[in-house]
Amino acid sequence: MISGLATMAFGASAESDLKELTQKWLDAYVKADTAFLKTVEADDWTFVDSDGTIVAKAKDIKELEDKTFVCKSASASDLKVKTMGDNHAYVSGMVKMTGTYKGEDFNGEFRSIDIFEKKDGKWQAVYSQITKVGKDKD
Repeated sequence: MISGLATMAFGASAESDLKELTQKWLDAYVKADTAFLKTVEADDWTFVDSDGTIVAKAKDIKELEDKTFVCKSASASDLKVKTMGDNHAYVSGMVKMTGTYKGEDFNGEFRSIDIFEKKDGKWQAVYSQITKVGKDKD
């Protein structure tokens, strides 16, 4: 019974921590806070964009720094966290974003999944993917 309670506590803590981390990550895009991105994205982090483009951490950070990608707003909803052992979890949900990419406006909703690994007591994203939902909204 005690081990079961410990597992429940770990799961609740991980769920809360990862939901909070997800929103902080989105906030970092809005604030162009590349220092935060450098801590949350693992060095080998891979992102698959809604058009199938694969983006590595260095490109993600560079595009935010040089304003190729400008995020004006970002929010998450319907977040679900699934832990897989003590050091792995994923977060899935909906993300709404507005901004510009290469000078073109975007406004969309995306299904997202982020896979995290706990390294040295800290959660880091190792893989992310988004899928566009519906059409662009004006």
